[in-house]
Amino acid sequence: MKQFLTILFIILPITALLIACGDTFAPAPDLPTVTPQPEEIAATLSSPDLARGQQIFLDKQCVACHDSVAGGGIGPQLAGTTLTFDTFLRVIRTAQPPKPAFNETELTTQDAYNIYGWLHSIDQVEVVPAAAPVLQPGEVLGMTLWTEGRCDTCHGAFAQGSPNGPTLAGISYPYEMERANMRQTADTIPEHAAEHMRDVVLQRLYIWLQAGANPNGGC
Repeated sequence: MKQFLTILFIILPITALLIACGDTFAPAPDLPTVTPQPEEIAATLSSPDLARGQQIFLDKQCVACHDSVAGGGIGPQLAGTTLTFDTFLRVIRTAQPPKPAFNETELTTQDAYNIYGWLHSIDQVEVVPAAAPVLQPGEVLGMTLWTEGRCDTCHGAFAQGSPNGPTLAGISYPYEMERANMRQTADTIPEHAAEHMRDVVLQRLYIWLQAGANPNGGC
């Protein structure tokens, strides 16, 4: 009996300690989920459906800025794009207003790949740029032209300037000087070429910049 009580006195504290430890230590966390990279996703996709890609390009109103055959307009030419698919997909997913960003629900990765395939299929087609857009006075297109022309990548989201480009909001020098500066650097900055931003568009954008580059202002 004495031996039994001795064993009992030893077991009870150990049991209490184990119970206490169970309350102290939380379960091990789940291993982090590895998100597939776009280039890894591309390897799992079906061959692009070119007809569907073209239809989605129309349905999603990409034609409003890039033309019905992706020849460019307010936005750049996309026919025969040199972007890799992972870059193309990242642009679609992370675009900044007024350019729409599409999540997986709004535009599946497969459909993005269908569009990408269609754009490549017209690589060898002679693309005639769309006619210069008719911009009505006061139409709110300043920020649209700014972002679609990718001007924000060097000059800042609001034309405030950055290490890569000077401030353009409130410019005071003549339009002809700005136009000449752009065209002279077209070899190193493709966005400055007339094929990317025609004179009629550039002139309207210049007016918007001269007025202070108001995000809600028209040009």
